[in-house]
Amino acid sequence: MNYNHHYHAGNFADVFKHLTLIFCLERLCEKETAFFALDTHYDLQDEPAIKTSEALDGILKFLQTQNLSNSLLANYLKILSKINNCELKFFKNNPKKIRFYPGSPYIIKHFLRPQDRTIFAEIKKEEFLLLKKNMAGNKKINFLNQDGFLLAKSVLPPPERRGIILIDPAFEKNSNLTSQDYEKTIDFLKEAQKRFAHAIYLVWHPIINKENEEKTLQKFYQDIKDLKFKEIMHIIFQNDENNALKMNSCGLFVINPVFAMDKKLREVFGDKINIK
Repeated sequence: MNYNHHYHAGNFADVFKHLTLIFCLERLCEKETAFFALDTHYDLQDEPAIKTSEALDGILKFLQTQNLSNSLLANYLKILSKINNCELKFFKNNPKKIRFYPGSPYIIKHFLRPQDRTIFAEIKKEEFLLLKKNMAGNKKINFLNQDGFLLAKSVLPPPERRGIILIDPAFEKNSNLTSQDYEKTIDFLKEAQKRFAHAIYLVWHPIINKENEEKTLQKFYQDIKDLKFKEIMHIIFQNDENNALKMNSCGLFVINPVFAMDKKLREVFGDKINIK
């Protein structure tokens, strides 16, 4: 699989992943104490991507089926309004006219206070320059043109002592039968656990019903469970569409989940999610 974020912006996986991220950031902002955020893989979105059919089945369907007065969606709708330069009421009447969908850097930036700090990493030079251009102007944001998987030793633990780390790689196979990102994720988490065990970690992964994928995922699941973190929540999101050529479900490991995380997610996504 090559999960290039640019071509999947606004799909069901983005909505699920980003709302979970927002719930965690909201919790961190409840205390005045500074927090640190690390986004290991760039996924800033732009205008062309939101026009794909995946967005129709993702963010647009989500907005059409949700009660937009739900307080749990307040910050999510506020971010969508800001990036699309429109009022909240716009979504109720014109959800299909949304042109832009925010990536995780934009979401994290929305929550940064003067005392907080973040690092956005991207190894590909062209995408790194685009990331830096789009996120410029905030001294609390640091940019690293490096492999995010290699940052555990160099940036953890942060002086802020509280934090959230989002691990959302592309899971590119290249010439391999399975992606090496699974093993790299585990290696990162093993090192991170030694240095910053109490942080919140969000680890997204695709679920593809293809040969060799099931064994790879089962090993990945077990490797995550074997880590020595205090609490690990695994959430599976099952999309309504059943297309063998597309990703129809995905998972998110939430390590050290915030209070009532499961309740909030079930209120928004209902029986689309299975929490273990």
